Order: sequence, then structure tokens, then C-alpha cells
Amino acid sequence: MIPRYSDHAANERTFLAWVRTALAIIVFGCFLAKFDLFLRLVAHIPSPHLAGVSAHGPASILGVVLVAAGTGLLPASLWHYQAVRKAILAPDECAVGTNPLGIFLVCVLGLTGLCAFVMLLTT
Repeated sequence: MIPRYSDHAANERTFLAWVRTALAIIVFGCFLAKFDLFLRLVAHIPSPHLAGVSAHGPASILGVVLVAAGTGLLPASLWHYQAVRKAILAPDECAVGTNPLGIFLVCVLGLTGLCAFVMLLTT
């Protein structure tokens, strides 16, 4: 029997939930970037090098930000998993600190959501 198995299992489930969330954010970012390209093709917007139009629309930029945030969330989740695992294995009680990268990514995702909201209101 593994000592504190339920704690380790809960830590692993949390880690896998963070990984699943990061992958969903990455996929949604890719979708936004490709959807922007699709909208440009459907709307018959001329080629950027011919018309002087920016090659990246707002949805494309938002998609790139989401892909970067999701990619940054993967090592942050691994770091947090290892910190909690180390705390579970420690013989004495200790508190797990906050993850600064996680806080940064939450802020980035919040600002991205706010930008998406503003983009939807203005279009």
C-alpha cells in the first residue's frame, strides 16, 4: 500500500485537469486563428500583400495569445504538481505556496477574455 495514496491520487487528478485545461486553451486558440482565416476567405478580403491589409486579424492575434497561454500553463501545472508531491512526501507539515506563473497565466487569460469581449462588442 502506498502511504497517503488518496493525497497522491488527488494531486494527480488535479494535474491532469490542468493539462486538459491547457490543451483545451491551445486548441481553442488554434481554432480562433484558423477561423479568422476562414472568415477572411468567406468575406473575399483580398490578399494582404495586394491590398495593404494586416495579415493577422484580431481573432488571429487572440488565438496566438491563447496558444501561448495554454503552452505556458503546461510547465506551470507540472511545477505545481511536483511542489504538492514534495509536500505530501515531506515528514513534517508544510504549506504549498502560490505559483507565480499560474497567477500570471490567469491574468493573461483574463485580459484575453476581456479583449475578446470588447472585440465582440465592437464588431
